[in-house]
Amino acid sequence: MIQQYIVYTLVDITDNNSKSKNVIAYNQKQNFNTFIQLAGMRSQPISIAVKCLEAQDVVDYRFGSAHKGLHHVWKIEFAVEHADVYMLNDNPVHFLENDFDGVAFTPYLTETANFVTNTFETYDEKLLNIYFKKT
Repeated sequence: MIQQYIVYTLVDITDNNSKSKNVIAYNQKQNFNTFIQLAGMRSQPISIAVKCLEAQDVVDYRFGSAHKGLHHVWKIEFAVEHADVYMLNDNPVHFLENDFDGVAFTPYLTETANFVTNTFETYDEKLLNIYFKKT
């Protein structure tokens, strides 16, 4: 059974398929690779699509209270072939939240948000910079 997920983040995880020596493109790809490795710890993500939504009012999203105004938001859609692989109790994305929380990423790419910790924040109501939804 294929299950779909959507992820929103303020972290630049552009999938640019670049083999360029450009530092920004390289680090974007490393952030994307980190995302795939974390999501893939419990199941292999398939049908991955990444889109940058520019100048989004973060009040329309569930990011932490420290993030205000207009920012780039990355939307990632992916699927897995295992039923409820990220579920614990009644939370269908528990293990995504748990596995991502506190993992470092490379900042200062094309993000418009500022980060205190330069780590994915999935629980902190003030610093939350990534969240997950099962569709």
